[in-house]
Amino acid sequence: IESVSKITAAGGDYKKIRFTFQEYFERLGKDKKKWGKPFSALLGALYAQKEFVLPSIGGKDSMSGTFNELNVPPTLISFAVNTVNATHVISPEFKAAGNNIYLIKHDIDERYMPDFQEIKKNYDFIHKNILEGSIISAMALKQGGIGEATAKMCFGNKIGADINIEEEEVFKLNYGAVIVESEI
Repeated sequence: IESVSKITAAGGDYKKIRFTFQEYFERLGKDKKKWGKPFSALLGALYAQKEFVLPSIGGKDSMSGTFNELNVPPTLISFAVNTVNATHVISPEFKAAGNNIYLIKHDIDERYMPDFQEIKKNYDFIHKNILEGSIISAMALKQGGIGEATAKMCFGNKIGADINIEEEEVFKLNYGAVIVESEI
């Protein structure tokens, strides 16, 4: 979801994305629990691909991330690629003081499962409004949440932001959400 939201925030159409994956897991041997880590990660990636109706065009596994007693953290990295007309690409930094800032998010259930139908509607809305010029900057939220994304958007052109949200929402995990700037 994060790789798709980054493409969307930059101006790409999520429906034209293609994935590639890079896997890093410890040496598995015959341990069923260790085999469960890449299996679960790949099932999750497949689930997201099916929900977005998007293919993977490649990938690489680096299955043995073990040296002596040291193991890499189990990791599956998703890369999303797309082509887009350069005139439709936007950058994440805020463009002007006084513009409006909006958070476009979806409902995440109690098991932290995303609402893919809502995400797709949101990404269609974002893409349409970037093409029309209504959204002039955007940034996908990551682990640092609204606080991290807003700070980074401010740094680019040294433009501050006045946001009004509950304190517990500032750094809340809100994957799939995008902050956008608009003159309207």
